[in-house]
Amino acid sequence: MPRTAVPAPASPVPRAADSDRRRTSASVVLRSVLEHGPVARSTVARLTGLSPASVTEHCARLTERGLIRESAAPRRSNGMGRPHVPVDLDDRRFLVAGVHVAVPYTTVALLDLRGRVVARRELRHERTEPARVLARAAEALAGLLAEVPGRRPLGVGVAVGGWVDRETGTVVEHELLGWREVPVRELLGARTGLPVRVDGHARALVHGERLFGQARGSRSVLHLFVGNMVDSAFATHDEVHYGPRSAAGAIAHLPVPGGTEPCACGRTGCLQAELSERTLCRRARA
Repeated sequence: MPRTAVPAPASPVPRAADSDRRRTSASVVLRSVLEHGPVARSTVARLTGLSPASVTEHCARLTERGLIRESAAPRRSNGMGRPHVPVDLDDRRFLVAGVHVAVPYTTVALLDLRGRVVARRELRHERTEPARVLARAAEALAGLLAEVPGRRPLGVGVAVGGWVDRETGTVVEHELLGWREVPVRELLGARTGLPVRVDGHARALVHGERLFGQARGSRSVLHLFVGNMVDSAFATHDEVHYGPRSAAGAIAHLPVPGGTEPCACGRTGCLQAELSERTLCRRARA
């Protein structure tokens, strides 16, 4: 008897892959609107390489979610037909929370989708235990949100000095605060109920400058941070570099020839010990 082939059940992988592709494409469209808005959909299609139909679909969904909106003034096209109606970020509804943990204080802020500060508060450190610092930050964010009713936070971005593992959301080591293996993402997420992303302060600055600041549109950036901490971060070909366990750019303990300043790590003459803000101020007062 001839054998009848039994069709194999449909694999869920293509469907998942399609879903991932849609999310990626939507992210590309949103990033294009962020960088170029107000911008016509046809221009977004040209910039992203997506089809006009795909861009129109993604723009409709992003509009439904309150992330973008049509700009008030249509742009007249060069040819016949209806004028182009540009789209831009909708900065009226959503906010992003920011937390910067410095050595003497923590700064908390709310920002709109254009990176503009809506509300801000500075918290001097009474104690530097991680649980205490993060609890105060969460309380301050709740207070700021109460001042802007109707605005919805999308998540929290945290910038901390020292060695920060972005993948796990952990402060691996911050010598001046005495933090080691602190699960910041987990602790602050539990306090706020929001998605939390954690990064080193130098890399966070590079991301911020590339999105909203002086480095906007630059494919390569080098940032040197000198404060109580000394750190660096760099981007090349539109990529901020992290390295194994986010250790790229760590320069605090590079040896300085002839250096005499004792370092928190136990050695003498480390770059951070020689060039930190505290050392320079002490030498200036001497």
